[in-house]
Amino acid sequence: MSLRLRLTLLIASVFLGLWLISSFWLITGLRSELDMALDQRLQSTAAMLSNILATVPKNELGQVIPSILQGNELGNAKGLSCQISSLHGTVIASSNTHSLPINTALSDGFGFLSSEYGQWRTYTLKTNNIVITIADKISERESLGFRLLESTIIPPAIALLASLSLLWVAIGRGLLPIRKLAVAVEKRGSTDLSPVQLDKPSQELQPLITSQNALMARLSEGMKREQQFTNNAAHELRTPLAGILAQIQLAELSASEAREKALSQAKASAQRLNSVLENLLALARLESEKEVAPVISWTLNSLIDQVQREFVSEKHRIIYNIIDEHVITFITQPLLAIVCRNLLENALKYSPVKTEIIFLAESTTEGIKVSVRNSGNVCQADIPHLTSRFWRKGERQGAGLGLSILDAIAIKYKGTLVLKNTDSSFLVTFALPISKD
Repeated sequence: MSLRLRLTLLIASVFLGLWLISSFWLITGLRSELDMALDQRLQSTAAMLSNILATVPKNELGQVIPSILQGNELGNAKGLSCQISSLHGTVIASSNTHSLPINTALSDGFGFLSSEYGQWRTYTLKTNNIVITIADKISERESLGFRLLESTIIPPAIALLASLSLLWVAIGRGLLPIRKLAVAVEKRGSTDLSPVQLDKPSQELQPLITSQNALMARLSEGMKREQQFTNNAAHELRTPLAGILAQIQLAELSASEAREKALSQAKASAQRLNSVLENLLALARLESEKEVAPVISWTLNSLIDQVQREFVSEKHRIIYNIIDEHVITFITQPLLAIVCRNLLENALKYSPVKTEIIFLAESTTEGIKVSVRNSGNVCQADIPHLTSRFWRKGERQGAGLGLSILDAIAIKYKGTLVLKNTDSSFLVTFALPISKD
């Protein structure tokens, strides 16, 4: 069922219910008022005849009454019927003897009479000389009530149907912006993620358009990143593979000394390829995991021991400052090992030879902080690009994934990654708060 039809039926049902309730209340009131008015007509007619007959001598009643009844149109097919009798029960005159039953035993006031011709509503008035009974048919009252019902119900019913027709048109026009939005989205190609533009969208529709455009922007950015990631990953993997193949072919054709050199270079290319693959896998795992997995507790000292063994060849350049005050339970040790390894590798790669690198790692009740400071500054315009995947400047070796992985970990665990120049050095600070979940 369409939204337009659903809204029309809902509003129509409300209108119909209100109309039925109000019509029932109106008809009930009108019928009561009609019966009261007709009863008052019977009563006033009887009083009028009583006043007229009071001036007529008693011995002339039989002659005068027929002319009086005819003059007041009593006895017409659709009018009132009248019966006048003496106090002893003798009928003096009757305006409708063929259908109005003769009954001289009626008491004062309102009552009912029945005959083979139908039912009658009566009013009886007793005077000093005569008894006056005025009656009208119940069928005539019902016919009058039905005509009143027709005039009361039919015009509002027609108006209601016309209102529903106008309502159908109005709802259609009101939903026109939604239809335009649907058409605009349907006409797009599978790769068209540009923002949806509508002329003068309604205030209620604007949040939907804004959220949809934001979703398309995120999808477009994701597709661009995926395409860039694929292209860069293919390039980064192809370069060391080509180097390995070339060095192996060179080793096959060279003497022992040249062969050793070629194999050494092939090994270096293989290690670079392995580093790229490890970083890609780490990045893929971070982006694919929706929730943080449970962690076995560990200490910062155990991790730093492992890091120092990996960088034992550079121990004369790296100064370690470790503060281990709290057991870590909210991030895995291998993940933080990637953080430490990437920070040190970048510092060693991009700082002048034989300069010191200060490595600080803290584990406190507030969280974890790892910072690395190395000599030299980075161009301020390049700092925003350092966390971009596969971004490199110059001919330095590397895949350009180290800081982007740190940035992904920081986002995953609601931490921060700050890169800044300080005097003559460059400082990278990675911090994670203890999870409160």
